[in-house]
Amino acid sequence: MLKSAIYCNVFILLIMSIFFLTRIFMKNSDLKKLRKLIIIYIIFNFISFYLCGSEIVDIGWDFIFLFPISIISFIIHIVSICCINRKIKKSNNTDYNILSIKKYIILSIIPVIVFIIPYVYELYVINNCNYLLKYNYQTGIIQSDDTYIAIINNKPVTITLQKNLFNRKGFSAKKLNYNIIYTNGVEISTRDSSYNKIIVENEDIKKIALDAKERCPSARGAFIDYFSEGNYAIIVLMLEETYGSQLGEYFYYDNTYIQSINTHGSLESITYYK
Repeated sequence: MLKSAIYCNVFILLIMSIFFLTRIFMKNSDLKKLRKLIIIYIIFNFISFYLCGSEIVDIGWDFIFLFPISIISFIIHIVSICCINRKIKKSNNTDYNILSIKKYIILSIIPVIVFIIPYVYELYVINNCNYLLKYNYQTGIIQSDDTYIAIINNKPVTITLQKNLFNRKGFSAKKLNYNIIYTNGVEISTRDSSYNKIIVENEDIKKIALDAKERCPSARGAFIDYFSEGNYAIIVLMLEETYGSQLGEYFYYDNTYIQSINTHGSLESITYYK
């Protein structure tokens, strides 16, 4: 949500730079107010550029196309300022008050609103969740993407904020892993410290596995990550018994289906908050 907002602001700044430039050449434009707006947006441009490079969210290789867009926006803003200054010098009366105070305020705070709402929301989620799960998807040495799932009010929420302003103390937590094979019934197994297969009889896990199977009948296998402190489970359904395409991913609380989720890569770390 926050990552999308930061991306959105980059394009908003570009669109507004073009809009301001066209307004300069329209009759009855209030050039003095327009100049103030452009200066505000130049400041926004610097802030946006800083946010893209500050690792507040994982931008990754997207910076390659975000950076040129920011530069183009900045150049257009500077060109607009130069054009306005030239027109003001040539004209004796440029203050027509066409841009109302209300419109002026709205245009001044659009990028702020786009950023601040998702930022405050994700900051709230991080500081009030029970679990914070970090997934990492890596392709060679080129691509490495992190996904964060926060569990709050017994529901999973995908967040993109990576820097918490508050020093919230969390504890490293472990999960229980179960392998599911759908044969005539349900075979549940786990691995011991020597990676030997151990068949498990667990009615709670069985209930989750059967419910997930009903939601995805073509699945022949599944993997379950179970977090005992909160009684949460994430099940990933597979096309084959132990491999193959991923067919679905579901989140359960207290053995009850909550919603479908979408994670990327492997679960790298688990932080538990008491």
